[in-house]
Amino acid sequence: MAKTLGGKIAKFVSVLFAAMLVLVMSLAFVGCESKRPEISVRISFNDKEYTLEYELYRNMYPQTVAHYLELIDMDYFDGTVIHDYQSARMVGGGYYYESSDVDVADDLIEKDYDAATKDENGNVTLENISVWEDADKERPYNTLYGEFEDNRFTIKNNGLSETFGSIGTYYYTPANTSKKIYVQRNEDGEMDQRPYCYNATTSLFSIYTGSTGNSTAYCTFGLLKEDDEQTLQDLLDAIEEYTLETLNGGDEEGTEIFTVESQMNIEDEYWEESVYEDVVFNIPRAQIVIEEIRVLKY
Repeated sequence: MAKTLGGKIAKFVSVLFAAMLVLVMSLAFVGCESKRPEISVRISFNDKEYTLEYELYRNMYPQTVAHYLELIDMDYFDGTVIHDYQSARMVGGGYYYESSDVDVADDLIEKDYDAATKDENGNVTLENISVWEDADKERPYNTLYGEFEDNRFTIKNNGLSETFGSIGTYYYTPANTSKKIYVQRNEDGEMDQRPYCYNATTSLFSIYTGSTGNSTAYCTFGLLKEDDEQTLQDLLDAIEEYTLETLNGGDEEGTEIFTVESQMNIEDEYWEESVYEDVVFNIPRAQIVIEEIRVLKY
């Protein structure tokens, strides 16, 4: 009797331990995805490196954050450059140079986004698909659902603002395109038809360097950590110093500026020919290289 009871107790303890182990593992798995993942962006300019750390707001912009984290895990951004240095933001994530000794305006190369995110049969290989050609989700597009106001996406208690250093989506698609696609609304899972132009982001992103106001046509999905604001300012100061000392030979009245305008031909299989537009890039005269982007916390 004692032996039987002892065996039952041992079996109960064993089952209880196994159940607790499963529970702990389940909680650990759930916990591996936080509301605010963190990434680091390591940038080099003029033989110096600058590392910026960000919090990404998955709880506000789940599709956007999932999309960029997936590209980061693919090392997609490593070695790309800031190709469009605008007055209040710098845009990167889609172009690179083959070497350091190049003509910045003539030798800029577009990264093949489709080759990285589709198989040999043209099927999208990304796990986080958010845009489709049809309401039945049989023909996925290789672009991102625009989680911002102009695309009728809303955030309770407002979303993130375009503050100094914040990171956001970017695209060059003409706003007057009439093409429609389908997206899955996060709030209820229903499919809804939306303009393609607002759901055309692939890999480009912008880092805000000045005041642009609160745009309703882009998704600001991450904020620069406060401790790294000075690091970004150091990069901007280095660019200003390069312009003065190298481009203008120390002459404060010099006429050279840091960028050169270049008209770029962007191909997009979903654009209608009637609304196609060439895009003007403000290309930096010295390379600003995105050496690597890494996930610090999922």
